[in-house]
Amino acid sequence: MQRANATDRRLIATHDAAEATSRASRGRRFGATGTAALATLLASMSAAIGLFGCDRPEGAAGAVGTVGAVGASTAQTASEPSSASASSTTGAGSTAATPNESAASATPVANGAAQPASPAAAPETAQPVLGPVHQLSVVDLEGNKVSLAKFAGRPMIIEIWATWCGPCRANRRNVHELKTQGRLPERLAVVGVSVDTGASLVKGFLKSNPGNEAEFMASPEFNEFVRARNASPSIPKTLYVDSKGRVADLAEGVQTQKWLEAMARNLR
Repeated sequence: MQRANATDRRLIATHDAAEATSRASRGRRFGATGTAALATLLASMSAAIGLFGCDRPEGAAGAVGTVGAVGASTAQTASEPSSASASSTTGAGSTAATPNESAASATPVANGAAQPASPAAAPETAQPVLGPVHQLSVVDLEGNKVSLAKFAGRPMIIEIWATWCGPCRANRRNVHELKTQGRLPERLAVVGVSVDTGASLVKGFLKSNPGNEAEFMASPEFNEFVRARNASPSIPKTLYVDSKGRVADLAEGVQTQKWLEAMARNLR
């Protein structure tokens, strides 16, 4: 009787195993649900074998427990999205911008947008230094008062002369030849200041003789300035002035071309 019962139990176990195999095969087609069913079936078989008193192979409980755990994990996976899928879905949801968000990100914010750099302010033009000669005024041939400050920033040779003075004409001729030959600096201003009694005399002279860059008549303040440096009444006199209006030299008599050229090139 005990042998028959043992045989029956083996038959039942064999039948149950076959049924489990069949269900496992169907489980592969039904995914996670079949796997969970297989795990449940194996657990039931294990309980049945224990109920009938069959010796369970050593370590079988652990094996069944592992299968059960895997089944439960697989079942949970079947009922819920996988963590990778959930992460992917969540990531897509968190990074994909809606049309409005895309437009907002593409539209520059007024406060945050880089403002064009303001053009650098143009440096102010340095004003020429005005020296003592620049403070003087003379009179043009039309009777208008003119400040010598108009030549500020340029060195000057000022010829003090008169139409009736032979040496004055020779001195003017030397300066004119140097200028036309390019032997004087371009920036040098050559100015004539006549001590004649009237501008008409100078105008008549210039009709047949070359003139300088500018021709003026001496004013009282100009004559006083010259006398303070050379009280001699003789002419011609040549006033060498640097670009800052300072007197470099006040020479008397006809200047040689060599001296005129050397002085002109050394005026700064």
